[in-house]
Amino acid sequence: MAEMGLAEGIDLLARRAKIVKALLAAGLLSLIAMLVGEIAELQGLISLDNADLDNAEGLYAAVLLANWLILILTYVVFGMWIYRAGANVDAASVPGFRYTPGWAVGWHFVPIANLFKPFGAMRQIWNASHGNETGDLDRGNALLTFWWMCWIVTSIVANYVFRLSLKADTAEEFRTVLELEILSSAISLALYPLAYRLVERTTRAQQERLTSAHIFA
Repeated sequence: MAEMGLAEGIDLLARRAKIVKALLAAGLLSLIAMLVGEIAELQGLISLDNADLDNAEGLYAAVLLANWLILILTYVVFGMWIYRAGANVDAASVPGFRYTPGWAVGWHFVPIANLFKPFGAMRQIWNASHGNETGDLDRGNALLTFWWMCWIVTSIVANYVFRLSLKADTAEEFRTVLELEILSSAISLALYPLAYRLVERTTRAQQERLTSAHIFA
């Protein structure tokens, strides 16, 4: 496959950004619906133990399924967006950029390292996209920090909830699982808009600054 030029790469990034933002918006709506269902389940108003597709339980089950499908699609397309954003920075030969496009995504799948390496890659992509170089590529940013904090907390809680649900036997344990699921969903209410802004602002920065910085470098 021929190597993609920077202008083409930025156009591709913009197209992927539109898809990611649409999925994030859909994910936020499904998350709100799921959170309503989780609270109703906690209060005993609905129960998936007696799910009936003709009533509220069936609707709740459909919302849960839709949320998981949207989540999986979002992970995939968001990863493709990160790859292209990193590839564009690499194509612009920004001094000091230390991550390959593949590892900008790949660090998400490496235990322990996935707690900080993906954040480091995204921070350098963000700064490089905004015209910074070398010593400024690791400069902090509030949006990035809050986005990553929400991501880490929801990931840890979700992992713990999954493990706990596998061995939950009593009503009290199932209630604890549900309470933690509600906590994870509530935190994700902030994660979605933060991720939306991250994608939007990074894409716009590459469109407005990365090309000109590359031309006049």
